[in-house]
Amino acid sequence: MNEAWINIGTANNAARLDLKKVQGSSGLGLMQLRFQVEASCRDETAAQKPLWFEGRLYAEGLGSTSGYVRSLVVEDSPVTLHSLAATTTFVLVVDVDHRQLQVIEEHRTGGMKFRLQLTGTTMNDGNLERIGVGSIECELTQSDWAAILEQMQYRRLLLIELDAPDANRSDEFKVALDFYRDAEKQYLKQEWRLTVEALRQSLAALVGKTADEEDEAADVDAAFKTLRREASKSKVGYPPRAEQVRRALKFMCDLGAHPETAETTKAHAYSTLLMTGGLLQEWQC
Repeated sequence: MNEAWINIGTANNAARLDLKKVQGSSGLGLMQLRFQVEASCRDETAAQKPLWFEGRLYAEGLGSTSGYVRSLVVEDSPVTLHSLAATTTFVLVVDVDHRQLQVIEEHRTGGMKFRLQLTGTTMNDGNLERIGVGSIECELTQSDWAAILEQMQYRRLLLIELDAPDANRSDEFKVALDFYRDAEKQYLKQEWRLTVEALRQSLAALVGKTADEEDEAADVDAAFKTLRREASKSKVGYPPRAEQVRRALKFMCDLGAHPETAETTKAHAYSTLLMTGGLLQEWQC
């Protein structure tokens, strides 16, 4: 049901809340879901009383991932119904981050379903008084949810979030991971060339080498030709293919080793950081 009733004191169903519209908006690092609600006064008890609402938003229909999202707040509070049969509109907002939307997108199978669990307070004879508010259920079709994602600009952001791999796979892997963490620090300092240089060291350390031991284009080309010959005779699995990815990434990062090269940009540093991080996830020592 897209509605909930408000009980004030002994007056049941003193006011009604109707969910009219759901929209999205984008912000700095966070996005918002905006639930537009119409409140209507159904009993004199609710007239002229300021109403404060708060609550919690729950995502449903996502299997074991269903559950609490974040707190709901009213954008402009309090809400006041000035007379019997009066109506007013207010907006309940909830901040969501990119990780939460990513989880939703991984588990939803069609549209989207939310539950808004609301509580409230009013002022009665100079005293704050709790009021009873029910839940509002909100079901969105797949096309409606896609439109909201577009409003939040979710599709315009490429987000890759990876768990830190276990450093104890091998001594070589531990060194490689240390270099990768240094690359992350350099990236935060906006040292793009030093970011790529640290990644260069990390990729070499994965196979127990130093960065200067394999920086020739001919070596990369020869390795690819060898693997292509092997692939024409038998099936080549993931580990040898991953090694070719490592070699290619290392060759890409070799450009960062030259202080006179001013061409390393944020985009280069960011893309190599993501690619190397992905390689570290499944590297088999």
